[in-house]
Amino acid sequence: MIGNDIVDLTYIKRISHWEKPGFLDKVFTVSEQALIHEAKNRHQAVWWLWSLKEAAYKCNVQQFGERFFNPKCIECQRLSESCGMVTINDSVYTTTSQLHTDYIYTIATQDHREKVHSSVFTSEMPSYQKQSEFLKIQVLKSFSKVVDLDVKNLTIEKTETGMPEIYHASRKLPIHLSLTHCGRFSGFVF
Repeated sequence: MIGNDIVDLTYIKRISHWEKPGFLDKVFTVSEQALIHEAKNRHQAVWWLWSLKEAAYKCNVQQFGERFFNPKCIECQRLSESCGMVTINDSVYTTTSQLHTDYIYTIATQDHREKVHSSVFTSEMPSYQKQSEFLKIQVLKSFSKVVDLDVKNLTIEKTETGMPEIYHASRKLPIHLSLTHCGRFSGFVF
């Protein structure tokens, strides 16, 4: 299982209101709120924790096939500057994040030793749909090179729970895939 999330820090600053009363209480546990309040850059801390929750959530949905919305049941622990551990019920996911001035990108896996292929890129498109289409094209190009398959025979389909899957000649491949985009940035991991 694998999940990822990207947060465009400039874009999210314009549209989010995490400083509004009650937001932190709705989304973060007491220990996570302590991490936020102790951070030098609270804005970055909020969205780093959010990206951990979102990436681990995607792993969990792949694993169990059920969507839910309860961010406080997704508990994050900071292991180092860029690594974390996320617990959802009895499942534990390891996270690795890239923290940049412009964005935060997180990958979550069940096994931190799992070899992954990942990419982050800018994708300033006029619409969410165009950005999503561009992201899928980039995934298929990268995947076709890694596994040496003709990109023309590859497609991405979503499951009933919205998780992306890669197909070759109409046959589902045994590959875990996660896609993300926010503002100016997109990313994928498989």
